[in-house]
Amino acid sequence: SRSTSTPEPSPPRGNRTTNRRPMERERPIQNQTVDIFAPSGKLGVVIDTPNHDAPVIHAIKDSSVVAQLLRVGDSLIAVDDQDVRAMSAVKVSKLISKKSGQVTRKLTIVRSRLVE
Repeated sequence: SRSTSTPEPSPPRGNRTTNRRPMERERPIQNQTVDIFAPSGKLGVVIDTPNHDAPVIHAIKDSSVVAQLLRVGDSLIAVDDQDVRAMSAVKVSKLISKKSGQVTRKLTIVRSRLVE
C-alpha cells in the first residue's frame, strides 16, 4: 500500500486518445477497379511498394499524360492484364517502360474512396 498524502491527478475529461472526431460516424470505404489506357511514351508517375504491398501511385508529375486519370494512392494491380500485385516498384516501372513503344498500355488500378 502507498502512503501518499496527495491523490493522483485524474485524466482530463473529454481528452480521450481516439482518432475519431466528436460526433463523426465512420463511413464505409468502397474500392473501385478502373482501367486506364495510357498512350505511348513516359507516363510521369512514381510507383512505390510501401510495406511490400501492391504497387501504389506515389507521385504524379504535372506534365504526366495520365495526370487527370490517376490519383496518388491508387493501387496498381495489372499492366496490360498482367497481374503486378506481387511485383516490386522497380519491376513494375521496368514493365511499363518496356511497353512504352506500344500505342496504348492498359493500367488497371484499384481506387479506394469513402462512401457518402
